[in-house]
Amino acid sequence: MTAITSCDGAQEDWTEAERLEILRDTKLLDTAPDPAYDDLIRIASVVCAAPIVLISLVDEDRQWFKARIGFDLPETPRSLSICAHAIRNGPLLVIPDLTTDPRTASNALVVGAHNLRFYAGAVIRAEGGQPLGSVCVLDRVPRPEGLTDVQAKTLEALARQVATLIALKRAREIVSDREADLAASERRFRVMTDAMPQMVWTTRPDGFHDFYNDRWYEFTGVPFGSTDGEGWNDLFHPDDRERAWARWRRSLATGDPYEIEYRLRHHTGSYRWTLGRAAPLRSADGRIERWFGTCTDIEDLKRAEEEARKLAAVVEHSKDFIGIADENGHTLHVNAAGRRLVGLADADAARRTIVSDYFMPECRHVLAETVLPAVRRDDWWEGELTFRHFVTGEGIAVLYSVFPVRDERGALIGYASVTRDLRERKRAEEARNLLIKELSHRIKNIFAVVEGIAALSARADPAARPFVAAFRQRLGALAQAHEYVRPHSAASAPAVQGQTLFGLMRLLLAAYAQDGRERIALLGDDIAVGDRAATALALIMHEQATNAMKYGGLSTEAGAVRLTGRRNGETYELVWAESGGPPVAGAPTRRGFGTVLAERSVAGQLDGTLEHDWNGAGLVMRLTVPAANLAA
Repeated sequence: MTAITSCDGAQEDWTEAERLEILRDTKLLDTAPDPAYDDLIRIASVVCAAPIVLISLVDEDRQWFKARIGFDLPETPRSLSICAHAIRNGPLLVIPDLTTDPRTASNALVVGAHNLRFYAGAVIRAEGGQPLGSVCVLDRVPRPEGLTDVQAKTLEALARQVATLIALKRAREIVSDREADLAASERRFRVMTDAMPQMVWTTRPDGFHDFYNDRWYEFTGVPFGSTDGEGWNDLFHPDDRERAWARWRRSLATGDPYEIEYRLRHHTGSYRWTLGRAAPLRSADGRIERWFGTCTDIEDLKRAEEEARKLAAVVEHSKDFIGIADENGHTLHVNAAGRRLVGLADADAARRTIVSDYFMPECRHVLAETVLPAVRRDDWWEGELTFRHFVTGEGIAVLYSVFPVRDERGALIGYASVTRDLRERKRAEEARNLLIKELSHRIKNIFAVVEGIAALSARADPAARPFVAAFRQRLGALAQAHEYVRPHSAASAPAVQGQTLFGLMRLLLAAYAQDGRERIALLGDDIAVGDRAATALALIMHEQATNAMKYGGLSTEAGAVRLTGRRNGETYELVWAESGGPPVAGAPTRRGFGTVLAERSVAGQLDGTLEHDWNGAGLVMRLTVPAANLAA
């Protein structure tokens, strides 16, 4: 027989707060009936021949029954709980007669209508040893003999089974929670990978591909699951497959990260350059559990890089100076031709310079006061300046072009310049000007010789003096016209300040007067002309007059020309109309050099148009130009 326990035992190694926390952590309180627990109390009822059997869990202010037989209340206040005494004794508390035990003698369940007399309870303990309640049997009659050994061991075994059920339930909940977490994590992983712009894939430790996100299937267009395992390699360009396999096998063997560029077949059938990367996911002990990889479409980047390489090659092989500086004027890059031009040893030497270092001192104020303000205002400036050679200090004549460099938002990030060495051109211009001066000098000498011969004729034959005088006057007019139409430099160009178009024409066409009669009549609207326009107009009209003297309206005694100017808003029209000359059969079959040169002068220097009408009465030429260009 089991002895009566009549007083509290020694305190266990736990606190009430710890015990209550673990009890509530079981999430068993107030749960629905469970057949597994019901079966256990039926066993206890049979083995112990007890009319009342309870699985009692002792809470802070109550005891709640997970399973019960022979007792109608689902719970009682803790103050009435006999099990509350049991959890402080154990593993088994047996009270043969509740009316004689000082702990229970006045209990309402004993002295009241329930009339309880016998109690035996085996303590239910958590894995850490904290008592949660008991499996107890009760009777309404005292049992002085208590429990037999079999009954006591059975009751203790049933208490352990209840503890096991509680632990299993908790374990199942933990597993379920983990499975739910894993499922949620899997969902989050899929949502995250499907939201990524890259193609995402994973493999087992041996490299077997078992997951691809939606981007992979959208890019490749292959059926879902068709590239699991090793099927992915068939999508690579044939020239890249072995290289990709070799790199992947090396990563699998060494655990090193995988990175490679290859061409991947797009759903359109074309191959696009792709960057493949993968890294191993390791366990706490360093074992590779999975591989996580991505594929990034870099086709556009590859093309941009190729274009950048081509552009860099153009810049580096250009014979012009090409440089880039930041917005503060610090040099970022000067190409090889630029470094040779100014005597810089290498790119590092260029990066130690600022923009103003490249100019002769007399040009630096132009850079600050003219060039940069124009670039900020107009986004461009071009003009002739003088660079400085960093080694010799000599000046280098250049055509300097500069423009701003902006980022994709339009913010200024620096300046770029394309600068051409003008030294060869300057030397060629000097040689040309020298040749032009020599040619002009010789032509003037010819005019002087002819005039001298005419003067000699006048002295030898007094009767010829009137003719010679008229001839010398016409010869002087032709010499002056020649001075306008010959090529000029800026220094040799004739001054025409305050000159009008009609005034210029009278000066140039004076040679074509006959017997004091103006054969070229000027009519209509006059207009002011500038230096550049005067040269072009002189060339055009001299050519027209020369052709008219040879073939047209001035080639006969009765022929004449009407030169009419008309101002039409922003446009000026000059009409050359011949009359009285030989009949015109039609346009000439070929154009002479002078005519071609005149047409190019109209288009290139005056931005105008030149039209010819070869009608039977005589040639009509129309010159139309913007009025503003004549003042240039």
